[in-house]
Amino acid sequence: MDTPQYNLKHDILMRSIKMLDIGYIAAIYFVFAMVCCILIDKFMGKYDEEIDKRKPVWRIWVDTVLHMWLIGVLIYIVRNVVELIPFPLDGYQGFQHKKVKELGNAAVFTFIVMTYQFYLKGRLNILYSKTIDLFVSKPSTIVLKSELKSKVEQEVETESETENY
Repeated sequence: MDTPQYNLKHDILMRSIKMLDIGYIAAIYFVFAMVCCILIDKFMGKYDEEIDKRKPVWRIWVDTVLHMWLIGVLIYIVRNVVELIPFPLDGYQGFQHKKVKELGNAAVFTFIVMTYQFYLKGRLNILYSKTIDLFVSKPSTIVLKSELKSKVEQEVETESETENY
């Protein structure tokens, strides 16, 4: 049974099972990530931008680093738990679930946790704006093109009005 046709069929079968396993792993990470996001946001409470605006920059940095530490620990725990969850087709035709590289790769989990935490996103926005204010002497020099265009148009209108008087 070592014919090339048998090897091709077996290879296609193994790759198909592997793709199913990768999707299975991604779905498990997704579920864990959404649950973690909800729990973290409930634990942290509703984000209040005004409170962080009043805090010194160093305090926001410390809070953010601690939040990232929590996420790092969660990634470690979830990755180890996901590795313990069996795959229904493990052992079928010699397929080994433990050998799939994506099993230990928590990229899906990390992306979702970093993207969908409202508390973290709010804090990162304040941290960025306060940090940029430290390094840029005139924070107003960072403007969008549309804002710059409207400012130039306003200046042109002001100049033309003063010329008319």
